[in-house]
Amino acid sequence: MKVKLLRAFSGQPLENGFTTPSAPRRWANPAGFSTTELLVVMVLLTLVMVASLPALQRFYLQSQVSSSVATVEIMFQRARMSALKERVSYRVLIHDQNASTPNTIELQSNASGSFVTVSGEVQTLPPNIRILGSGSTNSLNSMTVNSRGACTSGSVFVTHDGTEIRVVAIASTCFTTAS
Repeated sequence: MKVKLLRAFSGQPLENGFTTPSAPRRWANPAGFSTTELLVVMVLLTLVMVASLPALQRFYLQSQVSSSVATVEIMFQRARMSALKERVSYRVLIHDQNASTPNTIELQSNASGSFVTVSGEVQTLPPNIRILGSGSTNSLNSMTVNSRGACTSGSVFVTHDGTEIRVVAIASTCFTTAS
């Protein structure tokens, strides 16, 4: 019985004269793939990569813009929460590309009578992201939150090339809306 099963799966002739189907001879080569087959696969992979590159670049830029918008929103929320907690005024300072430290957002506290940057609260955005400052209508270069949590209203514009502009609108209650 065991001999019959082994012969049935080995492609050898059986006792009744029939043979079992076996793999084609070209697949039974233990040497592997031919150079032509490998070259065809490499060309196809290259074409797929080249076709997907623009979409990947667009996705990368959009994710940087979204991340920068989230950074701006978080900084405004942090300013309001700190002002309410410590009962002092806070300010978010926005440096656009024309500032000495371009594309940075910093949180400042007015605990001592003048605004001082809070340690560790300076965020730098990627170099290809631009924050549009006073050049745009109703845009903010800074936003101040008083000790009761009320703040300056306005908008912050974030872009990477000037065509896709994301707006962070700040209400007087410091509620932020990104679009």
